[in-house]
Amino acid sequence: MPWLFLAYPLLAHLAALLHSQALAGLALVVFIAIPLLPQLLHGRRTAWLVLLASATTLVLLARSGLAMQLIYLPPILIPLSVCLVFAGSLRAGHTPLVSQLAARIRGTALPPELERYTRRVTQVWAAVLACLATSSLLFALFASRELWSLMTNLVMYLILGAMFVLEYGYRRWRFRHLEHERFATMVGALFKGGVR
Repeated sequence: MPWLFLAYPLLAHLAALLHSQALAGLALVVFIAIPLLPQLLHGRRTAWLVLLASATTLVLLARSGLAMQLIYLPPILIPLSVCLVFAGSLRAGHTPLVSQLAARIRGTALPPELERYTRRVTQVWAAVLACLATSSLLFALFASRELWSLMTNLVMYLILGAMFVLEYGYRRWRFRHLEHERFATMVGALFKGGVR
């Protein structure tokens, strides 16, 4: 359900523009539902109970005026947590995350030149995500709610998308002597999971 991934930033942005506690609470419910989605779709009772408890709590927070304050957290926590995953995969004895993804998509071990390259790309992603988390915090602290929302609910997603597309284009040019997967194939493989 890709609409769920688009619903969160849209609802968060509308909540910020309209100063709506109800929309902020709804955006946060969607945010909580995203990682629960596979379990929700399989009818797991625990996932539904977690979602129901979260929604109830957020309704109470919206009534008390706190939901709008909580809406500032996801744009900080999401890039920070993903940054930690990328950075953690760079530790000695671990395979860099981008190397794992590339090997899984290719279906074979990576040539040494791609191993080095994918390690550097993992470092770049970790750095960019750290910068996004930091800028989200700074926008939350010092910018107007409207500017914060524009940057965190639109511009940051555009930055991530542009990085993804530009890296793909650069890799195809830089390693043009190697065979590459199609862009759609690569994107599809990324959403199948299974990376450790």
